[in-house]
Amino acid sequence: MASRIAIVRGVPDTFCDALSMVHPLVPVDLEVARLQHETYVEVLAGLVKEVIRLPADNKYPDCPFIEDTAVVIGNRALITHPGATSRQGEEVVIREALTQLGLDISEVECPGTIDGGDVLYASGMLFVGKSRRTNAAGIEFLQKAFPDVKVHIIRVLDGLHLKSVISEIAPQTLAVEDSVAAAAMFDEIQEQTNGHFKIVKTDGAGAANTVLVGDTVICSATLGLPADLEAHFKQHAKHVIPVNISEFHKVDGGLTCLSLLIER
Repeated sequence: MASRIAIVRGVPDTFCDALSMVHPLVPVDLEVARLQHETYVEVLAGLVKEVIRLPADNKYPDCPFIEDTAVVIGNRALITHPGATSRQGEEVVIREALTQLGLDISEVECPGTIDGGDVLYASGMLFVGKSRRTNAAGIEFLQKAFPDVKVHIIRVLDGLHLKSVISEIAPQTLAVEDSVAAAAMFDEIQEQTNGHFKIVKTDGAGAANTVLVGDTVICSATLGLPADLEAHFKQHAKHVIPVNISEFHKVDGGLTCLSLLIER
């Protein structure tokens, strides 16, 4: 616990204009989003030594999704160049915050693009989704930033990010959405790691996106996900905390998107 820091960013007045692959049938409720965000931050505060809160910026509706702006492993950080043009610039305040923490920083440069939501660090390995937001040039910068870590490139066949459908819930154990595309991505991971991981399948969009902090998993409690999701995860994780982020799901957001976790 003493080595863990979480960085989060507030919900701007413009959050209802955040990017979405499919326009939500029910509009985002800004005040509910802020309450849900605060609950998530409170949960993190009980699991880490320090939570650093960065202010929202109305210029960037997607700015609460701070995960996409950097990849951090130990004392190294890669500042990303987000794949969506409207999000380019969000990374500036993140660079400042990580610099103040004394991290060794490198940056993605054009024409490279990469979103942190496409980068999964598990079992000492990096898995990066080649997606509509992360390109080959961006992946090269990731490999250069972490030369001592094996990087596995996974094709994102559907959806937004790799971690939209796959995340780590315990050592050598991945939560994987029960869909054809997610299964194919997991198969690629297994092929490249000689079957290193166990699989925990989840039903419902967003259910496989979880945050692992120590031996605690934060999972989605959003209406519409299986009622037994918490019990399902408890078969594999020591502690499970469900959090409702319904307003963030409306704009393609998941739990991992809402924080940048640093373990030093």
